[in-house]
Amino acid sequence: MKSQHRTNKAKDPVARTAPEILPEIHQLTTAEVLYGAEISFRECFIENLSFKDRSFKSVVFEGCVLKHLDFSRSSLRGLRLKDVRLIECDFANAEAIGLKAVRTEFINCRLTGLRAIESEWQDLLISEGDASFSQFRLGTFKTSEFNGGNFAEADFHGCDLRGAVLKSCEFKNADMTGTKLKTPTIVVPAWKVSWRWPPISKGQSSIPLRQ
Repeated sequence: MKSQHRTNKAKDPVARTAPEILPEIHQLTTAEVLYGAEISFRECFIENLSFKDRSFKSVVFEGCVLKHLDFSRSSLRGLRLKDVRLIECDFANAEAIGLKAVRTEFINCRLTGLRAIESEWQDLLISEGDASFSQFRLGTFKTSEFNGGNFAEADFHGCDLRGAVLKSCEFKNADMTGTKLKTPTIVVPAWKVSWRWPPISKGQSSIPLRQ
């Protein structure tokens, strides 16, 4: 009688869905952009504009490509992103509490000090760029990917990262207390990780990301 052994294979993470953006979209000029308390843009390309130091009651981007936009020190209430690609945009010290994003990519963006607590992300990509001191606490990340960015001193307290893949990122002194991470754990070079828990043993070459 043949013995039967069950093999428990780790499931591959669900693939992230890229933004659904039309191949040809209208490029807005500065004259076409209105700076009211509520702004909404759909299926357009916007480049080299500044929303710096502004306060908005509602911000919506859908089916857009945004390049070299400056949102630094802005209050982005009700920020909604759907099928959006952001390239080298600046969100330094901006506030976007409760942000909701679906199929959104941040490519080499500056997210330093971004306050996006209690945010909801699905099919998110953050690739390269600086997100040090950013605040994502109590956020949820579904089928998301962090690739090569700097998250030193970032706040992920209480986040649900079970649907996220972390690749070659810098997490020095990041706050991961109470964070939910998917098993099997993700392993990254030890020199890139220094959680506030647990300490890295001397001579350890890598460390698993887990509670």
